[in-house]
Amino acid sequence: MELDNIDKKILQEIQSNFPLTPRPFRTLAEQLSLEETDVLNRIKDMVNNKVIRRLGPIIDTQAMGNTGGLMAMKVPEDKIEDVAEIINAYSSVSHNYLRKGRNKDIPYNVWFTMSAPDKEALGKNMKEIEDKTGLVVRNLPTTKKFKIGVRFSIYKGD
Repeated sequence: MELDNIDKKILQEIQSNFPLTPRPFRTLAEQLSLEETDVLNRIKDMVNNKVIRRLGPIIDTQAMGNTGGLMAMKVPEDKIEDVAEIINAYSSVSHNYLRKGRNKDIPYNVWFTMSAPDKEALGKNMKEIEDKTGLVVRNLPTTKKFKIGVRFSIYKGD
């Protein structure tokens, strides 16, 4: 999908200035001098074409009293898809990806982030994944957060 300047303006706004109003897409349309249906249709097209993966808030789970961590696993090549499917079944997994690094000292290839209400629940989920996969899950817990979120410079102006 080729993005035009209107698509880029919409993306620029929804990533960092999403209106918190009863009709956010109408508010966004008004800000961009567009029709609400046009904004909605363009966003639907971008979702359908996988330009947008999801539209939602970033919630600081630690601020809510939850816990979480970056998990790492050594997964044999022939089991990667099956293990990813097991991990993705947990709604508390926000990211799950394959990394094939050049550093032979770090043999982990499947990485995911998981949160839970407390350490016991996190441990239970990790144990379930280990039982289902027959593989060890390593937890690399957050000790200090430096940044969360990203803002892409999508629209550079007319």
